[in-house]
Amino acid sequence: MRSKLQHLSLCIFIAALWSIPCVAADLESAKRAFQDKDYAKAFKEATPLADQGDPDAQCLLGKMYWAGHGVLKDTDRAVKLFKLSAAQGNSDAQFFLGSWYLLPHRDVAEGAKWLRLSAEQGNQDAQWLLGKAYLEGDKDLPRDPVQAELWLLLAADHNLDFYRAALHAAEAQMAPGEVAKGRALAAAWKPKPGLRPHDEEPQTGEKR
Repeated sequence: MRSKLQHLSLCIFIAALWSIPCVAADLESAKRAFQDKDYAKAFKEATPLADQGDPDAQCLLGKMYWAGHGVLKDTDRAVKLFKLSAAQGNSDAQFFLGSWYLLPHRDVAEGAKWLRLSAEQGNQDAQWLLGKAYLEGDKDLPRDPVQAELWLLLAADHNLDFYRAALHAAEAQMAPGEVAKGRALAAAWKPKPGLRPHDEEPQTGEKR
């Protein structure tokens, strides 16, 4: 009896290993279809993966519902998918979720939390938006020029001219010491791939 159970366990393990390349292939196919604007194919291939909990597929479907690509636009559905994906460390989903909370001032603190997780992974759009949030300040997110310099500088690195222009405009509003501290933080910064909400959160300010 024991040997039969061991054999069954081995078969299940082997089947699981064989399924991994298949899932990856389907996801890549869904991503290519999305890039090619073949949204029907992208939706068909991403949906079962998203239902299985794949964060990349959840984020892809979230984008489709967010913009109405191939499906009826459904922001609530998109946000639910982004939440599921972001909780697993998907930086794009964290960016979209953070933007959804931050930009209309729906919940600035919550928005900054998700944007920081994405920014810490190296998402430059999240870095820019987080830097702007720190530059402007809010009752739920005090103005912090040092953090603003850090994130705007990282966002501008080999990126859009618009981001570089935003950095220079922001630095004109800062004291030289604040700029220097922000640059020092940026020089020491390293990306943290796959950062999730319950991982150790980075500290802010000079103690970073």
